[in-house]
Amino acid sequence: MGPVTADDRDTVLEDLRYPPPPDTPVAYLHPGRMSPRRLAGTLLASARPGITRDRLAAELLAASGRRACVFAASGRSALRWALEHHGARPGTQVVTSTFNCPAVVDAIMSTGATPVLVDFDPDHGPAFASADLEGRLVVLTNGLGMDEWERHARLVADRGGTPVLDVAQAMPSSAVLGRYASADCSLVLSFGAGKPLGGIGGGAVLLPARADTRTGPTVRASGNASGIAEVLRATGHYASVRAPAGVRRTVERRQRRSPGWSRTKADHLPDRPENVPLASSNRWQTAAAQVMLGGARSVADTAAHFAARVRAQAGEHLTSCRFTTAAAGLTPGIDLVFARRGHRHVFARALAGMGVPSGWNYYPLHRMTPYTQFAHGPMPGSEHLWPRILTVPQQPQPRLSPQRLVAALLAADAAVRAEDSRA
Repeated sequence: MGPVTADDRDTVLEDLRYPPPPDTPVAYLHPGRMSPRRLAGTLLASARPGITRDRLAAELLAASGRRACVFAASGRSALRWALEHHGARPGTQVVTSTFNCPAVVDAIMSTGATPVLVDFDPDHGPAFASADLEGRLVVLTNGLGMDEWERHARLVADRGGTPVLDVAQAMPSSAVLGRYASADCSLVLSFGAGKPLGGIGGGAVLLPARADTRTGPTVRASGNASGIAEVLRATGHYASVRAPAGVRRTVERRQRRSPGWSRTKADHLPDRPENVPLASSNRWQTAAAQVMLGGARSVADTAAHFAARVRAQAGEHLTSCRFTTAAAGLTPGIDLVFARRGHRHVFARALAGMGVPSGWNYYPLHRMTPYTQFAHGPMPGSEHLWPRILTVPQQPQPRLSPQRLVAALLAADAAVRAEDSRA
């Protein structure tokens, strides 16, 4: 993990502890959507890879108003392709937020370019104004569901930067992609299992009208030619989400005994940057994405309606935290920001007791050993924010209604107040 002093090490390690998972979940942060019907569709689509690839590309291009599409083995591979296409190489610099996923900076570093990390706060987003943007690429990532193109594209253009919009955490429905139809930049997508589309991996770059794919880097064939195991795993997750309580409880306990499961993010912070290869998606990834995309608009609309109702019913009653101002479809969950450090753990324990999972994926990159040297000035916004963020579900699921989540949030808020009164 990144550099910390002896005085704050214990506090930071406590902040890195994950929220406790429910023994019997009533919902999931990333619910499975590989139904038996979609399984059959994926198997059929995988048998005709050329046609499936063309159909997926046509749907994405029509929704986004772009002219060309390049498929990659992952979202990070797609981002690397986009950056190299726009000139990232040794000697160039790429600006992005420190409040981000390591995969973004790893993709930058894999091109040979040097990352430049800027601060982030939940009200204004990345502090791009603090960095020199002239002649640099700028990766926008819509942190906390904030539309960074809407907020920062003019600044980036006025100061001579070239934006690349990474919408890996967004739902790639026609409505979401359509909001960027007039944006003169490349869009980077990801179809991983933990993303809102809920596929089995792969990514894509959607290029604007002026772009020429012939000028991009060479993408080699993916080494993972068979993805049937991932498809079956996704189908099994769909079944477990809808299973009776005893089955869900057994699955949760088995997962906590599996290798790689841990109680803290400290076990997963990278010691070195990962080399991101340029590889194309395989036929299974493309097939799953094409089948899942058919229901993306419905899922996105339902999730947006769900989140709007939860915010409206719970927002003014929460005392320990507040909702972030996310745009519909740009984040997979509902994000809460807490006023005091440590409150998210009390809140999360109470939610887990009611079967509602919570999580957090954000950690400032400048705190991680491989990336500390790329920090551009002080980072007070992200330092204040990262120990105070918590994410709860917003994707449609069989047992989770807006009313049920609102009741759980208000009960967890009361648990925080009770904890404070005993302190």
